Amino acid sequence: MVILLSAGCSGESGPTIVYPIPYPTDLRISGIVNLADVAVHQNLGGITPSLIDLTPFELSIQDQPGNTTSADADGRFVFEPISIRDQVVIICRHKTHANFVLEWMAANSQGLYSEVRAEITLRSTARSLIARCLRDRYGRRINPDSLDAQHLSTTVDAIAEVLEKHPEKLSQYQLDQVPEIKTAYTEMAAALHQGESGVYPNEMVLLFYMAGDNSLATQIADNIEDIAAAGLPSGTQILIQADFPIEGVKRMMLSDKKMIELAAVGHADSSSGAVLADFVAWGRRAFPARRYALFISSHSDAWKNAAALRQSLIVDNSSGNTGNPIEIAAWLEGACATFDGFARPLDLLVFDACSMGCIEIAWQFRKCAEFTVFSQAFVPAQGLPYGKIVSSLFASTPTSLTNQQLGDLVCSEYRARYIDAAVKAAATISLIRNAGFDTFMPKFNDYLTRLYAEIALYGIVMGNLRDSLEVVSEEGDKKYVVQAFERAEYRDLKSLLVKARNSMPLLADSTDHLLAVFNQIVVTSHASSWYFPEANGISITFPDKASYLSEYIGSSPSGYFFLDFCQTTLWDEIMTAINTQ
Repeated sequence: MVILLSAGCSGESGPTIVYPIPYPTDLRISGIVNLADVAVHQNLGGITPSLIDLTPFELSIQDQPGNTTSADADGRFVFEPISIRDQVVIICRHKTHANFVLEWMAANSQGLYSEVRAEITLRSTARSLIARCLRDRYGRRINPDSLDAQHLSTTVDAIAEVLEKHPEKLSQYQLDQVPEIKTAYTEMAAALHQGESGVYPNEMVLLFYMAGDNSLATQIADNIEDIAAAGLPSGTQILIQADFPIEGVKRMMLSDKKMIELAAVGHADSSSGAVLADFVAWGRRAFPARRYALFISSHSDAWKNAAALRQSLIVDNSSGNTGNPIEIAAWLEGACATFDGFARPLDLLVFDACSMGCIEIAWQFRKCAEFTVFSQAFVPAQGLPYGKIVSSLFASTPTSLTNQQLGDLVCSEYRARYIDAAVKAAATISLIRNAGFDTFMPKFNDYLTRLYAEIALYGIVMGNLRDSLEVVSEEGDKKYVVQAFERAEYRDLKSLLVKARNSMPLLADSTDHLLAVFNQIVVTSHASSWYFPEANGISITFPDKASYLSEYIGSSPSGYFFLDFCQTTLWDEIMTAINTQ
C-alpha cells in the first residue's frame, strides 16, 4: 500500500488519505532502440541516416541471466518483470556484428520499480559507460541521467566516429573497448571521481565465499548464523555465497540480523575459479563500495590440488572436484579487474583454510588484494570467529579503519579464539602486505642465486638442517630444528633463514639483507608458542628427500613447479639439487 499525504491551505488539517494503490513488487522495463541521430555505416547494416531495421539487436539485463528479448523493426522491446533494485544495465548487442554493443543504465538509491521506459541511444551508451566506469573503478554510484552534454560529448563523438566512419574497429574490439572510446569515458569517470561526484553506497562490502559442500557443512552453517547474529556494521554490506551438500549454492545478504536469500543457484562446483570469480564480480557490480574484503572458507592444503581431503584449496564433494590455486588466483585476479581492464584489487583477502600461509600462495595471489590473511598451520574446523569479527567491526567505525587495521582485527579475533583461549589450540595467523614483495623479492632472489651458485657446498648443509630434529616425543611427534607445522614439508621461512645463516658464511650478507626486509611482507604474526615457537608468519615448501622423489618428481609430477613462485625464483631448482645430490 502506498500512503499519499494531501496538504491543504494554512490552518487546515485532515486525516491521512490512504489510496488503494498496490505497492510495487517488481520492475518492468520496456523501451526503444533509437539510432536516428547517427548515420550507421553500411558495413554495420546501416542505411543513411540510420538503421532501417533494428530487429538484429538482442537485449539482456546485466546480472539477470535468461531474461533476454529482441527489438522489433522499429526498435521497440519489452523485458519480463524483474525484482526491484537500485541499478540496472541493459546490454543491446547486434546479432550479426557482435561487437556492436549499445547500453542503457539507470541508478536510483531509492530503488527502481514499477514501469520504467528505456531509450537506448548513443547518449545512453555514453552515460552507461561513464557511470559504470565510475562505479567499477572507484565504487561511486551516480545517476546516469545527471550526466549532461559537457560530460558526454567526447564519448558520444568517439562512438559516432566508429559507427559512422570506422566500422572496421569493431572487427577487433567490442565498442566499449575501442581505444578512443575507452579513453573518453575513463577520463570522464576519473574527472568525476576527482570532483567527488556520485556517492559511495557502502563504505565496505564483506564477501564471504563459504564452500561447504564437504565435511565442513555444519561448521559453515554455524558461522553464517554467527554473522547474522552479530548484525550489520554501519556503512557495511555483507554478502554470502554458501554451498552445501543438499541445498547447493545460495547467495544471501544480511539485513536486520537476518540472511535474505537473493538467489538459489542449485548445485555448482564451488572449487571452480570461475564460480568464485562470478560471485566476486557480481558483488562488486551490484554493491558499489569504497573497499572490499573477501573471505574464502573451505578445506585446503596450501598450493596442492590433489583429490584427497585437505589436499587442495576448496573441496567440492558433489562435483568430486578440488580447486587448483593457480586457476583460482587467475580467475580472482580477473574478477578484480573492471570491464575496461582497470585493476582494482581487493583491499583484504582472508583464507579460512588450512596451511595457506606459505610464500608460494602469497606470491600466487599477490595481485588479488592489498593485504592477505592466512594460517601457516591447520585451521580448526570451526574456522574463523566470524561473529566476533563482525561484532568488532560493528563496535568500530569502518571508515576509520585502514586496510591493515582491518586485517589486524581479523588476526586479533582469531588469536583470542584459539591462541589466547583457556583451552589453547595449535594455531597461527598472519597478515601479509603484498606491496612489500616489491622490496622483498629482489633480495630473496639474490639470496637464492647465491645459494644456487654454491649448491655443491651448501646443498648438503640445507638438507641436513631440514632433517635435523630437536626432539621426538613418546607419541612419535617430531620437533624439527627449523620450525615445521602439521605437515613437515612446510617450514617457517624466517626460521630456515636464521638457522642456515651461520652454517653458510658465504651467504651471511645476503641473509642479513633479506632478514632486514622481512617485515615488509609480514606485518602481523600470531602463533601458539607451545606448538610453534618459531612461527614468523610465512612458510616455504621444503619436503624431505623421500617425499620429493615420490610426490614431486615421481611418475605424476607435482603441480608445484607451475606456480608463479617457481617460475620467478630458483627455489625449485635448489630443492631438486638438494634432494638429488
